[in-house]
Amino acid sequence: MARRLLIHLAVKLQVDQAISNCNQCPVGMASHPDGSCPFVDRTRRAGELIFLQGDLAERVWFVKSGTVLLLRQGNEDLGEGRVRAVRFVGSFIGLESLVGDEYTDTARASTDAVLCGITKDKLDSWLGPPQAPARVALELSLRADSTDLPRLAQTDGSAVARVAAWLNTEGPRGVTLTLPRKVVADLLGMRPETLSRALASLAQSEAIAVSRNNLRILDDDKLREAAGVV
Repeated sequence: MARRLLIHLAVKLQVDQAISNCNQCPVGMASHPDGSCPFVDRTRRAGELIFLQGDLAERVWFVKSGTVLLLRQGNEDLGEGRVRAVRFVGSFIGLESLVGDEYTDTARASTDAVLCGITKDKLDSWLGPPQAPARVALELSLRADSTDLPRLAQTDGSAVARVAAWLNTEGPRGVTLTLPRKVVADLLGMRPETLSRALASLAQSEAIAVSRNNLRILDDDKLREAAGVV
């Protein structure tokens, strides 16, 4: 039962929980002055596969609502591999199609989600000239990200520091997120019980408030201090 406990992350307001229409969407607003957008909405159910690592990369998606897990399989991993990242509202998945022919991760909806999809060819046109500075920077960043190791292999620092660093840099802002505690533990390369102890330590320092099913950031400075961020 403990492995199935849910952790809800509710932190400071920066973005809406869901993007309800194109007038609120940065992708929609950036597309055309008349409001038309080449991205098409598709609903995905919790647990539904979006693409598999190694599949031909033909489409890119923008997360309009819900949460998506990215998993990457290493040489010793079984099944779909280990959780590498969580993509929240306002994130892209599948952008590696710009710099390679295959998906470098497996993507699976963690919750019911609305994803706006676009084909690789249409995305190429939407992004503009190949030599535009912003596009060059994006592609260089994507090439670096595609070779990153799964987080489980990156175990520097104490469990408390790693949890604090994730909440400080990658935790969702302005959304209430439901994730299995085991997923968060796998993402950070630790056992669920180790995650629970780290959360309790951060709560004792009053960096966060945590209960059985809820977590809220209380003090950014204390969180950064626990993460070892100067």
